[in-house]
Amino acid sequence: MQHFNILIIFLLISFQLNAQKTTISGKALDYSSKEITFYTIPDPVLHQKLELAKTKVAPDGTFSVVLPISQTIEIYADLEKYCGTMAVEPGKNYSVTLPPFSLRTSNEAHSSYFKPAPYWLGLTGTNNSDLNFSVRSFITDFNLETVKNTISIFQKGSKEVVNEIIERLEKKYSAYQNEYFKTLMAYYFADLEYTVNQRTPEFVIRKYFSTKPVQLHHPIYQRAFETIFTDYLSKQSKNIEYRKIITITNSGNYAELVNFFEKRGYQKEFAELVVLKGLNDGYYTGSFTKEGVIKAIEMAQTTTTSSVLKPIARQIKSKLTSLSVGGKAPTLKLINLKKEAVTLDKFRGQFVYLTFFNSKSTDCRTELDSIVSIEKRLRKILSVVSVSVDDNFDNAVQLWKTKGYSWELLDGAKQKQLIINYNASITPAFYLISPDGTLQLSQAPSPSHGFEPLFIKMFRDYSFKQQRNPNQPEPIGAKR
Repeated sequence: MQHFNILIIFLLISFQLNAQKTTISGKALDYSSKEITFYTIPDPVLHQKLELAKTKVAPDGTFSVVLPISQTIEIYADLEKYCGTMAVEPGKNYSVTLPPFSLRTSNEAHSSYFKPAPYWLGLTGTNNSDLNFSVRSFITDFNLETVKNTISIFQKGSKEVVNEIIERLEKKYSAYQNEYFKTLMAYYFADLEYTVNQRTPEFVIRKYFSTKPVQLHHPIYQRAFETIFTDYLSKQSKNIEYRKIITITNSGNYAELVNFFEKRGYQKEFAELVVLKGLNDGYYTGSFTKEGVIKAIEMAQTTTTSSVLKPIARQIKSKLTSLSVGGKAPTLKLINLKKEAVTLDKFRGQFVYLTFFNSKSTDCRTELDSIVSIEKRLRKILSVVSVSVDDNFDNAVQLWKTKGYSWELLDGAKQKQLIINYNASITPAFYLISPDGTLQLSQAPSPSHGFEPLFIKMFRDYSFKQQRNPNQPEPIGAKR
């Protein structure tokens, strides 16, 4: 994962080239002493957060942070039940108001379904000419138009009504020449036109995408692109005319895939973006071989001439292979109950059932209870290691004392990179690591959903292979 971290740093440096200082400040007493992180989403393929800066709110509620940005972007701040957002321009200073602080419940904090409510950050001391007011005004008008014409658009698929809406809004906002705003308006229209042209998406693609400049950072471009091009390569390959996409992808020929879309009139950088998105999505669909997808992405890293797409190709490769079965388990070095530093090397030669949990989560506590009998029965051939992601490790320590759990407990509090490396932001999460330190199950079933019988079968298969190849390390190591 070190390579992946370097890529994130490279993206951040690239993002900040020719940057100007943009200041965000304000006062929010109910956020006193809390940390606020501002981030952006730099592309529509991986859609990962790129941290720009963070600040700690002073005891009196004041805060200020400098964002080094080189272009107008939308920024976000996760504020428990809300996700604050606004558009920021290079070199400007913004005084903002935050939503009332509202803490997420434990279930919300650890649920994959919970999404913070979007909240436009308030602007104080700013006149109505600011870009944010134009953006919010347009979005309000756009939503009113679509709600008023819901039946015509979404049930009848009326292209005439859609064209009328676009004409009215274009006329109303014709004086707004800010490039960020014009792009926002265009791709709201692209999304709307796609709604009534889903059977013939090429019409929308030609009008808004194929020959237009790629707008990786723009949130509305990202949204429209994702709507149209999610799993696009797989969908196209199911068309009898384009079945050769399967052969090309399985052979790992990235250049030929790009050429396929260029022949359809896509400018090269956009064709490459479509292919990278398609490869990333196609890795999981089963439409193509995983070996072919990885080979194509590796080719993309060396053949693409786009300075913005090359790091995306590298990130895709890192993401797809970092937690793949057979790959090396990400490293960890955490403190246990005895205040000792523990790494995975301690368990070398043993199978490890690695679990991530939060002691406040009902689901996590239920699964921990389910581990008890499994650990007792299998402790000669399996080491259970639990990583607490509680903000306060003492909560996990108290749980261990109360329940009498006997296996290794490690402190993962505030280990942000470790959580990213193991994709463990939603808990509980489980992994089975082989005696050689590679991932055997990623992610593994939970103890209450079939882990034990699956592990026993895998252990028997492993032991059988060991007997046939005695030079391999013994799986139960120091557990004798």
